[in-house]
Amino acid sequence: MAGLRWLRGGVQVACAVLLCLVVSQALAAEPIRIGAEDDWRPYSYVEDGKPAGFAVDLARAAWKAAGVDVELVPLPYARCMKLVDNGVLAGCFNTLRDARTEDRYRWHKKPLFKARIAIYGRASQPETRVELADLVGSRIGVTNGYDYGEAFDNDTRMLRDVAPSDLYSVRKLVAGRVDYVLVFDRVAQQIARNHPELAPGFKQRGVLVEPNLYISFAPSKPGIDTLIARFDAGLEKVRRTGEYARIEARWK
Repeated sequence: MAGLRWLRGGVQVACAVLLCLVVSQALAAEPIRIGAEDDWRPYSYVEDGKPAGFAVDLARAAWKAAGVDVELVPLPYARCMKLVDNGVLAGCFNTLRDARTEDRYRWHKKPLFKARIAIYGRASQPETRVELADLVGSRIGVTNGYDYGEAFDNDTRMLRDVAPSDLYSVRKLVAGRVDYVLVFDRVAQQIARNHPELAPGFKQRGVLVEPNLYISFAPSKPGIDTLIARFDAGLEKVRRTGEYARIEARWK
């Protein structure tokens, strides 16, 4: 009987160990969840129910080169960042990195890409160049959750009119409900292309800033340092092999 009890005990221990191994393997097989903005053409948007765009292609290529299984979750940007803040998502893109965001998130070494935030006014307004200081006292259309660089974001004199997307801001501008809008120039070009009824009504008047954009990683996520290191390695490989340049060329 003692031998039988020993055998049963040994079987139970072996089963427990096997169960732990199975659970560990299952957890390891689960993809990392990264948020991708769902309404920011041509960088990151949803097409046929799936994330698409220049930044999406870059991120996918880097993760693939790093050998990391990643699930890209399309979300509105403000919601995406909130889930990173709560540690639900491992990261979100595309985030402007500056003093206001530096300590809130973890970052990879080199940016995903660089882009230009432009100042747009109505086509009927005088043909004058507009700079940051000229925005004081005007109604300025911005998108919920977006960062526009320290100089603008920290200036309490700015009268911000917050919209759920760049498209809504441009519509407000053309309708005369705001004086200017801040939109990345390639995004504005896509809006003009996809909404020809708006195109004649707005025009670029200046450049606000040309920031680097990153994946912002959740500091509280277990294993985040290792994940960032692997992304850095994958992004570097994508650049070294020329894949980055090929993706960039496809989206010009």
